[in-house]
Amino acid sequence: MSDVKRHYAELLGPIYTWYTSVDGDPVARAAGWLERHGLLTHAHYLDLGAGSGAHALALLRAGKRVTAVDFDTALLEELRSAAAPYGERLTLHAGDLLAYVRAATPASFDVILCAGDTLTHLPALADVDELVRESASCLAPGGRLAFAYRDSTRFAAEGVERFIEVARDATRSMHCLLEPLDAEHLRVTDIVTEIGPEGPRTRLGDYVKLRIAPERLLTAASDVGLELAARTDERGMTTLCFRKA
Repeated sequence: MSDVKRHYAELLGPIYTWYTSVDGDPVARAAGWLERHGLLTHAHYLDLGAGSGAHALALLRAGKRVTAVDFDTALLEELRSAAAPYGERLTLHAGDLLAYVRAATPASFDVILCAGDTLTHLPALADVDELVRESASCLAPGGRLAFAYRDSTRFAAEGVERFIEVARDATRSMHCLLEPLDAEHLRVTDIVTEIGPEGPRTRLGDYVKLRIAPERLLTAASDVGLELAARTDERGMTTLCFRKA
């Protein structure tokens, strides 16, 4: 089991929906992101790293067909339950996202999404390049490929500034410690404190994620004939949207 999969199984997976919901409805937030980036005008979508389904649910509510891929089966079950009214338009696949696009039928999707920092969980930068290449093959003519992730190549905090508050409510808080290891890797230590009947309890877990410069994605996309359609930086996330001719 990889560091990321182990970390989700042991710590992040069971609280994923909580910490993405503390500061507002994640489905409404995803719908706004899709609309702002012109990604709601197509029919068939592939959501890579779908989690519990913020983007997938926003698309289903808009009448789209969605294939959702994630390695966390518990999160996919959350999505399946939430998407019950739209079940016939949702396909779930539990497994590795890179393996999925390698095996997908060429030109089978109008839009491919990889959001929520999923991209940085790939094992190596070469896998990022391959994901762009294989995704381009999966896109129909005129299709879109959209990434949203945290660009940690610019992270240079020291001391206590390396600790970031992620979410909190009356009974739980979550912080993370960010530690650059080298030009390509960042160690993330998540710190979750919960107040139960016996008092506070703190759990920790860590994993290593990639540091991906936007320029690398721009180059990888250009190499396979994709052109940049939109680029934004908001709420700490970099979004790059590409168009296939």
